[in-house]
Amino acid sequence: MTLIADVQGTGHCEYTAKLTSVADGGQRINVGTATVDKARSTGMCRDGEPSFYTVAGSGILHDVGPAHGSGYRYNRA
Repeated sequence: MTLIADVQGTGHCEYTAKLTSVADGGQRINVGTATVDKARSTGMCRDGEPSFYTVAGSGILHDVGPAHGSGYRYNRA
């Protein structure tokens, strides 16, 4: 999968991560390490630890792993 993050005024990050499994009847998507696409990103971007996404109401909630708690919420367009 690909994750694109634009941080207002500070940078653009593009990541790739391998889908490792789907759980909870398709409501949870587990992904491996998020690797920065250095050719498409600014210098502020760093690789990320394995994480997961869950479908949550009107959007998708991204949890960045047990060490960091809940991360970002992505709403559907």
